[in-house]
Amino acid sequence: MRNLPEIRDAKPSDAKAMIAYQKRIYENAQHMVTAVDEFGVGVWRQRFWIARKATSKLERCLVATHDGHIVAMLDSWTDRRRRVAHSTSFAMSVAEGWRCKGLGKKLLSHFIVWVQKHPTLERIELHVHADNTHAIELYTQLGFTLEGTRKNAVRYEDGRIVDDHIMALWPGKLNKAI
Repeated sequence: MRNLPEIRDAKPSDAKAMIAYQKRIYENAQHMVTAVDEFGVGVWRQRFWIARKATSKLERCLVATHDGHIVAMLDSWTDRRRRVAHSTSFAMSVAEGWRCKGLGKKLLSHFIVWVQKHPTLERIELHVHADNTHAIELYTQLGFTLEGTRKNAVRYEDGRIVDDHIMALWPGKLNKAI
């Protein structure tokens, strides 16, 4: 049995490894909106982006690392306008060999605990393709509920069109021991 990945905040020194990870994800994961040819971030821009996340009180960039490689990532962002600043959104990915093994649950649970402890964030929102059954199952297990659907919002390269579900969680209503 291999040792479990470490979950931690991303550091600017992760920039090169993060770019490589994101390119692999965009090449192999069908449930991402970004295609690999649309991703063109350089190392310095990535370092700046990570540094900005690291100093933000409203956003996080978490990575799971194993043997020095990034194997999962969660990136959150928050609109700073007062009327919606209580709600944060995130995107998450898990590398191919690590999917359906509990890593996504561990990573997302780590983020949920952070939001539970946060002084102003109260709600977590996500978008998920309607055909991403594994992700929907994970989100449901952790207490997320379907709030709406954007019909025919995503068109895959093979011509299929799928709905985009909007799910949300109010972590303050959960048991604090995730």
